[in-house]
Amino acid sequence: MSLLDRRVLIVLGKGGVGRTTVTAAIGLAAVQRGRRGLLVEVASQHRLARLFGEQPEGFEEVPLHPGLAGLSIDPQRALEEYLTRTIRVRVLAERLAEGRALGYVAAAAPGLREMVTLGKVWGLTEERTREGERRHELVVVDAPATGHGIAMLRAPRTFQELARLGRIQEEARAVAELVADRSLTGLVLVTTPEEMPVTETVDALSRLRELGLDAATVVVNGLYPALFSEQEEGALRRVGSRDDTAEAAARAALSHIARRGDQEEQVARLAAVADVPRVELPFLFTPAVDTEALLTLADLLGPALEAIP
Repeated sequence: MSLLDRRVLIVLGKGGVGRTTVTAAIGLAAVQRGRRGLLVEVASQHRLARLFGEQPEGFEEVPLHPGLAGLSIDPQRALEEYLTRTIRVRVLAERLAEGRALGYVAAAAPGLREMVTLGKVWGLTEERTREGERRHELVVVDAPATGHGIAMLRAPRTFQELARLGRIQEEARAVAELVADRSLTGLVLVTTPEEMPVTETVDALSRLRELGLDAATVVVNGLYPALFSEQEEGALRRVGSRDDTAEAAARAALSHIARRGDQEEQVARLAAVADVPRVELPFLFTPAVDTEALLTLADLLGPALEAIP
């Protein structure tokens, strides 16, 4: 069983490291291996759909690529659905879902939206076709930025401890167990090979362990390619100033070499403290990330993720 055989992959990472891009590429990698995939956002921003050139307006499932769909979960709407489902007096549930009342409920129970959102994700994995097959064999979640993402993972356990009895406690326990089950759920951390993102990734790994959770892999995104040998670097440093074009090209090449060197240092720092499988993705020198770019990353991610148990 590989990482792509899980039912849910939750992708975490600092803002700006390409978390949404990696989420989309993972979904495409799964589709390339014959799995029906669903990409899920939990922040109502529709960033995943826009990567595929779609402009959805609501919160309904939309096709993104053959075998791959997308869905943006509105936490407020998910909470309304939860209240309607769990409160047996429908009129009371509808009243709570109206206006300010829902805000009071959420404020009185911090983390409730996060727990309900995770429950919604797991509900998606249970949806069936008319033939009885799972509609989505793999759900890939673009989680909020690291701090909020970890808070979302912590929420079911918090409610499990607070609500000692009743339906909320039962649902919280079920969601917490699903998140912690490595045969069902995989946690993917995304970083770039830079000091601050790597530091935050190391901290996130520690915080996950405190929750009893382990990351399945760390994806290092945006690595510059190693284009020059040591001998070629030496030759570039000897380029004189008689030819302005040659000198400018040499400076650009040396800047690339320096950037790659800095990145290698950060990857080494991450490897020294994080005993977690690592996948490296190249920096794509493209004007924008489109479906073609995502397929390029998927081609690289697929074999690497398949090798992770």
